[in-house]
Amino acid sequence: MHTSGWRPFWTALWAGLLVLLPLAGGTLLLTRQAARARTQTAQPQSGVAVALPRKNHQATLLLCLAGDQPGFVLCYLNASQNCLHLLTLPGELDLPAGAAGSTLAQCYHTAGPARCREALTTALALPEDTLYLALAPERMQALAAPFGTLRVSFSGAVPAETLHQAGLTAAVQTMTAAEAARQLTQLAEQADPYPLACAQAAVWEAFFRQKLEQLPAALPDALRKQSPHALTDLAAQDYYRLEETLEFLANNSAEIQAAALPGAQQAGRYTLTDASQAAVQSFFNLSPACAQSASDKEP
Repeated sequence: MHTSGWRPFWTALWAGLLVLLPLAGGTLLLTRQAARARTQTAQPQSGVAVALPRKNHQATLLLCLAGDQPGFVLCYLNASQNCLHLLTLPGELDLPAGAAGSTLAQCYHTAGPARCREALTTALALPEDTLYLALAPERMQALAAPFGTLRVSFSGAVPAETLHQAGLTAAVQTMTAAEAARQLTQLAEQADPYPLACAQAAVWEAFFRQKLEQLPAALPDALRKQSPHALTDLAAQDYYRLEETLEFLANNSAEIQAAALPGAQQAGRYTLTDASQAAVQSFFNLSPACAQSASDKEP
């Protein structure tokens, strides 16, 4: 009787252990995994790409180079599209500013970069959140100097005869930002607005293609340092957004394209054409159908 009484006890004990041990082991494993995840999250992830893209990691910026003959370039960065596009604009571009209209350069001399953005938003349907930044030539050169030299060629951008008249060459050259500015100034005396804008696009494209890996860490900080000397509406959060967007683009071999805005030259002014609107659509990676749909929704 004594022996047979213990058999149910041991049977029940082993059955309970068979149920409880896997549960306890699973709980312990999950606890360790959760602790390990918390530890990894707490540690800094040096060198790890930012978790992008997010919707706000894109920007359109109007960059103005101040001076007697100001220069203009639109910059479009979009992490979702993994692209960095540049579109140089002739200062002679005719815009709907005032009763008689005005050129882009006249807008700048009259009321600064904010007026240029306003007129371009109307003419080219730029996003309402387009930012602007205007720097004097010497400040732009100081900003670009730490990035070193560029390899630039004006071949295909400017007719050979025009280059010859300006004392320039179509061969690939290694130049600093100051040297590039000097050559563009020489070219401005000989070239029509569109070839000059093409030459400017060649310099900008060379800069972003050849320096892209350096830009996330260096460019936003360089812009911050120049901000006391600039006319801009860039806020603190815009610099951080720019840094994160550039990091994503650099880590993912972004598509970089630069072009000049095409148009028709008439009586000393540069007017918009169908080709101008097509270039803007390409700049924003918009299909003609999408662009027409957006236009139809405008008041």
